[in-house]
Amino acid sequence: MATLNLWIHIEAPPDRVWDVISDIPGQKRWMVDLRKVEPFGAQSSTGDSGDWAQEGAVLDVTSELFGLPLVKDRMRISRWEPPTRFDIEHIGAFTGIGEFILKPVAGGTLFTWREVFKPPLGVLGELGFAFVVGPHLRSVFRRSMANVKRLSEESDVTTKPSANHRAIQG
Repeated sequence: MATLNLWIHIEAPPDRVWDVISDIPGQKRWMVDLRKVEPFGAQSSTGDSGDWAQEGAVLDVTSELFGLPLVKDRMRISRWEPPTRFDIEHIGAFTGIGEFILKPVAGGTLFTWREVFKPPLGVLGELGFAFVVGPHLRSVFRRSMANVKRLSEESDVTTKPSANHRAIQG
């Protein structure tokens, strides 16, 4: 299994950070490698992106790897606990879990991003992850987390009320 575990201190309360990370269609604003995210199946027919932000929602995602849109993944939101946590389950080419955890700490929020997944291609995939893909993803995820920090700490972040998530305007 491949594991990435990163964290960053953000000088904003958890609900402010939640507003950034839980805006599923808006994740392209901060996820450096995200090319496309769209609902899968029945959710796509509603046209309401708020339906995506809930436990059980299934998303089709295209991400970059080394600048190319190579990673096509299907994810299910497996845990949705505003404003402290949401988890996804990778159910496409990659299998595993991803976790976004927000913990209130002195002066703001500790944002933890953890991914545990099984790379494709068996042992070759594990080696590729250890020596090439893993270091690249750590760099990409750190830049993405720095974007969450910047967006969360900006004073002009505005939201629209919703029971489960509030979209960022910008």
